[in-house]
Amino acid sequence: MRARVSVAMATCEGAPFLEAQLRSIAGQTRPPQELVVFDDASGDDTFARVEAFAASAPFEVRAERNPSRLGITGNFERAISACRGDVIFLADQDDVWHAEKIARLADVLETQPATGAVFSDGAVVDAAGVPLGGSLWQALGFDEREQRDVREGRAVDVFLRHVVAAGTTLAFRAALRDRALPFPPLRSCHDAFVAFVAAVSSRVAIVPEPLVDYRYHGGNQIGIRRLGFFAQLAKAREQLESDAFAYAADFFQTARARLPDAPPDVLARIDARILHARRRAAMSPRLWERLGDVRDELRSGRYRRFSYGWKSVAQDLLLR
Repeated sequence: MRARVSVAMATCEGAPFLEAQLRSIAGQTRPPQELVVFDDASGDDTFARVEAFAASAPFEVRAERNPSRLGITGNFERAISACRGDVIFLADQDDVWHAEKIARLADVLETQPATGAVFSDGAVVDAAGVPLGGSLWQALGFDEREQRDVREGRAVDVFLRHVVAAGTTLAFRAALRDRALPFPPLRSCHDAFVAFVAAVSSRVAIVPEPLVDYRYHGGNQIGIRRLGFFAQLAKAREQLESDAFAYAADFFQTARARLPDAPPDVLARIDARILHARRRAAMSPRLWERLGDVRDELRSGRYRRFSYGWKSVAQDLLLR
């Protein structure tokens, strides 16, 4: 049966790039049944541009404007909640979708009943839309081994290390919405939370071709690029300063509470991930006091399973 497709878009101060994204959605070979837009109290003419597009769009457009700012996660929660379709696509305001995106991803969900979510690769472009010579999957470190793991039904294990399903490339069944919403009160977690809930609740599929141009520019709320050594070092320091490990513990703890009927072995792996994150979050700034924690996490294999192996060991030993 052909699914009804909803696109949930969250906008905020998006005027410079919004129209290109709206045109790309209108130009799909398989248009959606509806586009649901929630604007997060933009101070520019973003909402006026959405309304102008709605007047001539080849599908229904429903748009609302938040009276006060909710942030990206809260804004996407409102948009997703309002969708009426069987399949929901997430749309950022500043990307450009390739013409076959909806057709390719919706077909996967229609032909694979056990699959709850699907995501594709994307091309990384600059503010002017010029390719930067890489893909989202490369930038996220989603390599061939992890791609094989997802194809073979082990998306949970990949996502316990890092959730690589970028929202702009993701489509999921609306039936998963009740498990994913409301989103936890964490920064910018909407796409990762949906993807992880989908991985625990169903199979996740991948389409290894770029179906979106991800626009990398100075205004991105979540930027992405391949990092050299010194940039990786700076990123590692930033993780420590931003309490990234406490964030991870809260993320997976919230997800676990939503998924009490998950298989016991999956719950055990989530528990191990939470333990790993909490131990890393609580490590002492004094080297000699954290050596035992580093040793235990290394011996248990949790650095390898849930972090980045020896890089994460070095981070905990040398950068705190």
